[in-house]
Amino acid sequence: MLQALRGIRLFAVLSFLIVIPRVVSGQTAENVVIGYSAISPFQVIVKVADDSGAFRRNGLEVKLVFIGGGPGGTQALLAGDVPFVVSDGASAVTSRLAGADTTIILGLVNTFPYSLVVAPQIKKVADLKGTKVAISRFGSSTDVATRLALNKVGLNADKDVTMLQVGAQNARFAAMQSGAVQASVITPPFTLTARKLDFNILLNMVDLKLAILQSAVLTTDSIIQRNPGLVGKVVKSFVDAIYFYKTQKKESLAILKRFLKYTNDDEVEEAYTEAGLKLVPDKPYPTAEGIRFILTSLEEKNPKAKNRRAEEFTNISFLEKLDKSGYIDSLYAKKTK
Repeated sequence: MLQALRGIRLFAVLSFLIVIPRVVSGQTAENVVIGYSAISPFQVIVKVADDSGAFRRNGLEVKLVFIGGGPGGTQALLAGDVPFVVSDGASAVTSRLAGADTTIILGLVNTFPYSLVVAPQIKKVADLKGTKVAISRFGSSTDVATRLALNKVGLNADKDVTMLQVGAQNARFAAMQSGAVQASVITPPFTLTARKLDFNILLNMVDLKLAILQSAVLTTDSIIQRNPGLVGKVVKSFVDAIYFYKTQKKESLAILKRFLKYTNDDEVEEAYTEAGLKLVPDKPYPTAEGIRFILTSLEEKNPKAKNRRAEEFTNISFLEKLDKSGYIDSLYAKKTK
């Protein structure tokens, strides 16, 4: 991973700091690398922005790079390997508490979309004691979600189970199938696959209706100061991509299918319906409630999380400007005509 990131870093520095002009639709395009930390329906919007042409229409030539796990994506951002990353809010908050200038500019999913899924042989909560539970990385949203889910069913993540860093969702699910771990939190479409394979779902966290920044677009204060025009283009591209995703179902299903590398149409449909249509907001503001939830969950282990304001961790000025201009409302007004 480190060697791969070093290679990404060289490309990112050359393409971001030394902008190679390209003409796209009559305008000079800026080259930029954007990372994403999970292959899941909750991060597919970055792929939609690329495949639908939203980036190019907004004057960007984008290279997408996968960097597994929220903390890994945040580290790549802070190292200068990528100027933007689609990651989870927990990683952004944690890094800023540690003194970094990470900031959240968009909230793509503002609630927990996870289900706590367990191996077929586990029939009740008590059977989970002493088992191995897979998360992506410590400090990530899967870590926070797993601890909360276990707490909701009466278990202590630090005492009753062994938490293992396994990686992205497909890796966690593969570990469950092999028997290497006995539980994990997963999202659609893996929930449908899990049911077909007789895995048991102990808890659907969507039902809890908890506010948290599950999927967000992150950058840094220094990048905003250095190139606000670029940030504005990225924000508008994501807004355009969300609109495309919600209104162009056939094309969006095809993009989602390629992104997830799934061949089963039922699973892709479930991912599209349960994730994209239900959970991605038209106006992707990161919620203050979601950040406060993360801060509260961190207080016990990190005293720096106490008495912090949610606004310290976001910069919504670019989305707010676009929203106040009437642009987003005008997009969806077309849909209702």
